Amino acid sequence: MIDEVGLSDAGLRLLQAMVKLAPRNGRNSDAVAKGLGMGKEKTNAARKSLREHGHWHARKRQNREGQIRDQRMASLVPLRTEAEVEAGWAAAEEAARLGKDTDQSRRLGVRILNSAQWQAKPAAGSAGSRPAWRRPPEGHETDVVQTPLPVPTPKPAPQGKPDREAGLSALTGPLASYAERAEGVLMRLRRTTPELVLSAADARELAQIAGHYLLRGEGPETIRAVVAQGLPPEGVRSPRGFVRQRLLRYMPPLPAWAKPDLRKAERPGPVPTAPDVPVTRAGGPADLIRQGRGWRAAMQAASG
Repeated sequence: MIDEVGLSDAGLRLLQAMVKLAPRNGRNSDAVAKGLGMGKEKTNAARKSLREHGHWHARKRQNREGQIRDQRMASLVPLRTEAEVEAGWAAAEEAARLGKDTDQSRRLGVRILNSAQWQAKPAAGSAGSRPAWRRPPEGHETDVVQTPLPVPTPKPAPQGKPDREAGLSALTGPLASYAERAEGVLMRLRRTTPELVLSAADARELAQIAGHYLLRGEGPETIRAVVAQGLPPEGVRSPRGFVRQRLLRYMPPLPAWAKPDLRKAERPGPVPTAPDVPVTRAGGPADLIRQGRGWRAAMQAASG
């Protein structure tokens, strides 16, 4: 239970808000306090009160970028001895790794602040452990470690179901500026969405896809909404693969070109360029996102 003896009102409010965060979250105590309308001095006083009563803990750890930073943990149950604090850290780490509370983390009420930055990023191509997405049928359980099968050579898309990357030509020459702008949008995702940290090489590669959003008349906010909204609750295992799948799935349609009037073809006018033509399809995924209809409605529109 919360040790309320001597605990300030601001400290109690801040503690309750911090432990309500998701086990895998991207917010620190300053961001939580700001959401409660607390100023800097009140926030510092609240943290001091929590620290004195065993509800606020810190230690040095290496984050996913290889930097040594202070890791913070809040606990509903006051943890005072070294053994209690170690048990709290272990429970909070396990909850962050799984993306959900365990019996121990729920009993202690522990939460690591900004825990997403401490999750290890698997190396590209590594055969690291992966979460079990489906439970094997009864009677087919096995402890044998399965060797991943080689990736088969992609086959041509069947007729009527074109490849989503078909027609996405490389953005080079005069069109290279679209890829450069898109690359900047993808690199800035690490500031707002820690689950989608991309390396410079990955961002440059994916910008060849994201640049087509800009080429077809969409803005940077559409790219951010498409890749960052509605993240899976179990977390993103491969940021590069996840962003690539989202970009291809919700690619805006090509501009609708007006049919020329052959009777007035004596002096043809200038050919319209893609950015000058309205391309937002009414009722399409990007349109629904901008209307605030929610990600589920956008996904239904895309699948239709």
